[in-house]
Amino acid sequence: MGNTCAMRFTRRECLITMEIRQAAPKDFRILVSLTASEGWGYTEDDFQWFDRVGGKTLVAANESEIVGMVTTLDYGNVCWISNLLVKLKERGHGIGTEILSECMRLFGKRKSLSLFSYERSADFYEANGFKSDLEAYLVSPMGCNRGRSAGVVEAKLDGAVLEMDRACFGFVRPLVIHGLAEKGIILKLEGGGGFAIVRKDQIEPSAGPVIAGDRDLGHELLLAALEAAGPNSRAVVLERGIEGLNYQDKIRRLHQGAQPKIDLSMAVAFAGLELG
Repeated sequence: MGNTCAMRFTRRECLITMEIRQAAPKDFRILVSLTASEGWGYTEDDFQWFDRVGGKTLVAANESEIVGMVTTLDYGNVCWISNLLVKLKERGHGIGTEILSECMRLFGKRKSLSLFSYERSADFYEANGFKSDLEAYLVSPMGCNRGRSAGVVEAKLDGAVLEMDRACFGFVRPLVIHGLAEKGIILKLEGGGGFAIVRKDQIEPSAGPVIAGDRDLGHELLLAALEAAGPNSRAVVLERGIEGLNYQDKIRRLHQGAQPKIDLSMAVAFAGLELG
């Protein structure tokens, strides 16, 4: 992953050499500023945390100026990409396509290269060879807090959580699950059969993943997790019409290669790390 890719393309009648490389810690301050322009609320600690859980951040740089970025999570057979972003003044000159091409070069031999995209950006990925195969929805809780369900309790991370996550999504990701748990809390259904990870963040409180063997109990677990996350909490769910939720935006899953696994009988919400 330490390899870089130099690319050359014409912009504004000038030949520009752009380098795509792995981000260094000294770049994180610049990336915070870049993502702040989109209202994402990322901090330097978020990028450091992403490194600790096995993620990689790539940047597109024109000499000393960082003009774009993308994040990647490599789970072996499946690689997820997210947070593809180009500086506003540099858009429309092919930088996003070149960043995506570098991801394909690095991870194209994986069984699947996948991402979740907002509906408004899906055409860009489809134009670059990705296929859309699943819809999801960005949601927030509706109305006032109703209190945590009596059947939902706070718990510790254990092997059952990791196994349920693997069974649902098809890959093993202990670093990510441990990292999410360290940043938040774990809620479980009494008697087992489901869990949710809650992130109490001042800027982006969220719930996910949320996994349950029973659909109705999974919905109850999701609502309890959003309530525990606090005001303005959000989640990305995989079905329409869950009672008690405001549906804010449509999201699509896209992929190259094999269709990534997801057990829709278990998955209620995903973590959002792959959203971009």
